[in-house]
Amino acid sequence: MFQSEKTMTLLMLLVPFVWAFSGVSTKYLSFYISEDEVVVYRFFLSALSTLPLLLWMKIPMRINPKNFVICILLAFFLIGNYRTYFMGMQRGAVGLGAALVTVLIPIFVYIMMIFSKKSKPILKDWLALTMGFIGVALMLDFDQLNLDRLVSGGNIYFVLAALAYALFTVVASYMRNIHVLTINFYVCLFGLLIDWNLSYDSNNLFSLGGMDYVFWIHILFVSVIAGTAITALYYTGLRIIGSKKSSAFSILTPFFAIALGAIFFGETLTIYNTVGIIMAVMALVVLNDLKIKNMIPFR
Repeated sequence: MFQSEKTMTLLMLLVPFVWAFSGVSTKYLSFYISEDEVVVYRFFLSALSTLPLLLWMKIPMRINPKNFVICILLAFFLIGNYRTYFMGMQRGAVGLGAALVTVLIPIFVYIMMIFSKKSKPILKDWLALTMGFIGVALMLDFDQLNLDRLVSGGNIYFVLAALAYALFTVVASYMRNIHVLTINFYVCLFGLLIDWNLSYDSNNLFSLGGMDYVFWIHILFVSVIAGTAITALYYTGLRIIGSKKSSAFSILTPFFAIALGAIFFGETLTIYNTVGIIMAVMALVVLNDLKIKNMIPFR
């Protein structure tokens, strides 16, 4: 079934929707727990749900010393991404925040590729980056931009979340001869061990018994569905329909995020925000031709 290009193309529509809905779930989780807790629970459930997939698909779990060290580094970047994204959702708008992170990640990645001399931009690329920056400025309401507003509105945390994930993406591109689900397992395992020892209060475990079904639905969604299942689906799509078609679906994420923010939380956009999103997405359309690889969707 999954070998059909037509079927896989339809299934790939789930990827941007799930990425966008993970913002809704994160917002709901912010009503229940802190960033210290969400990181540990996400890593634990993601690692736990990845292990059966590895065994069922007979994916090797061996890891060489170089990949081992990189996975530890990736765990730190993902901890930073989870924490700052959660803190942004605590303070800011779901739709605009998720859209902002989505458009900033490939922009940051491409800038890093320029500095690492992995990419040599031409005029249209510079124009796309300029358009992207203007779009992001409009999304951030540049006319009212100041540090207090960036912090109180959560936008500074969304920018940091995108930066952390861009660093994750670039560093992950140096891994060789290892399956993406194996990476997911080890990164989540190392992230769990690191964050548990550095910041988690084990007394919080006793409060889990009192959580209602809303909490469990959303923590399972961000950990198992968005963190494990959609990763497997995305990389199956890469194999069957190719990287260019697969990456094109990510452009839909900001639009799903805005729609979901409006449906669940009654969020609205200013005209500046709307124009900014459109400009940023247009910039991504151009940048997609630059073959930005290894956009690993650990959301």
